[in-house]
Amino acid sequence: MPGYKGHLVGGGVAFGLLFFGLVGTVIAQPSLLTAGEWLLFALAGSLFPDIDIKSKGQKYFYYVIFLFFIILAAQQRFEMLTCFSFVIITPMLARHRGIFHNQWFVIAVPLILWIMVSMAMPRVSNQFFFDILFFITGALSHIWLDFGARQMIRRSLTRKKTRW
Repeated sequence: MPGYKGHLVGGGVAFGLLFFGLVGTVIAQPSLLTAGEWLLFALAGSLFPDIDIKSKGQKYFYYVIFLFFIILAAQQRFEMLTCFSFVIITPMLARHRGIFHNQWFVIAVPLILWIMVSMAMPRVSNQFFFDILFFITGALSHIWLDFGARQMIRRSLTRKKTRW
């Protein structure tokens, strides 16, 4: 089980593999800014599964949520602020290596978020899709580093219910 630095390295490697797999096949030549954005999403994803414990990932998660709270409060969007309040409680209710270490969860939740953002802001849908793709890749690298490939596949094939 690597620490946060090991997970960041794993997220960086996952970013590199996906990035060089996409460039030239799906995407022509992304700008340096776009590549940096994708790297940040992969690194954020590589820390995400540990937001249910006191960790660097949790610390950064709450910094980002706090920033969103300030922005939403300044815009007087209190309904959305209330929704985010429920989101930040979820990691406190989950056990470690529970739902946040479930590969279906780290794939489904970002994709659902992408669908919601795409409906609200269709102009950013394509760019946000790649951000989400790199986030998912980083999160899966975290799970792979924690469990290993064999156990990760075994966990996905068993019908064991994940308790929160």
